[in-house]
Amino acid sequence: MQLLFRIAVLVPVLFLIALVVMGQFHVSAQETVRAAVRRTGKWLVWIGILVVAMLAIDLIFIGW
Repeated sequence: MQLLFRIAVLVPVLFLIALVVMGQFHVSAQETVRAAVRRTGKWLVWIGILVVAMLAIDLIFIGW
């Protein structure tokens, strides 16, 4: 349940950060939102990859 809450907080926060970042490069709101959604998706994929890598390192060095 706590993981679900963390994900529910993480995704909107990432989207808002991406909105600010992409707003610096685009003129219209439609372009900005579209780019922010894509950027949020990329960041979520990277976060997933990093979490899996951390879990793998944890299993290798600490064990089950």
